[in-house]
Amino acid sequence: MLKLNRSSLTRHAVLISVVLLVAVWTAIGLFGARTPSAVARTESWEQAQRRWAARAFTHYRMVMQAPSWCRMDVEIQDERVVKVYQNTCPTAPQSVTELFTIIKRLNAQVDQIYCAADGCECTEQHFANTVYDAQLGFPRTIGLRRMRATNWPELWHHLTTHGLPNCLTPLDIDIVNVISLQPLS
Repeated sequence: MLKLNRSSLTRHAVLISVVLLVAVWTAIGLFGARTPSAVARTESWEQAQRRWAARAFTHYRMVMQAPSWCRMDVEIQDERVVKVYQNTCPTAPQSVTELFTIIKRLNAQVDQIYCAADGCECTEQHFANTVYDAQLGFPRTIGLRRMRATNWPELWHHLTTHGLPNCLTPLDIDIVNVISLQPLS
């Protein structure tokens, strides 16, 4: 019969715990959230643009946050800013057409892979996470999604030197939140 002492049992328990933790973490990395289809994002963008182009007005007032800690209240005619009522944001006032351009620019390099903030054991892909108005098609919210994935060749080195990295996808970065859009004519 095999006799195990207390320190041997502790080592076995620690080893089993580490193996289980790595297995769960690997499963999350393999089967967790995936990058939404670039084709689906493009189709949504095109459909929203068509709805916006079909609207019955060209003169409107839009209130938005760009980013979330500031406020912009602008009047737009023929997709040009004609009056600024308030702008506490660090960016220039924008029309809906310019918001569509921001989304297109954010989605233009979706195939570009970046190292995550803490190092290359995790990689990131950046793209726009956008919610469009169901009726008029204008972008209601635009966020920057940083979808993370495990970079397996770098992971093993990181595990041996630093332990488990955090490759979970962080929260979206708010870029624009349209609070209201009101037709004026």
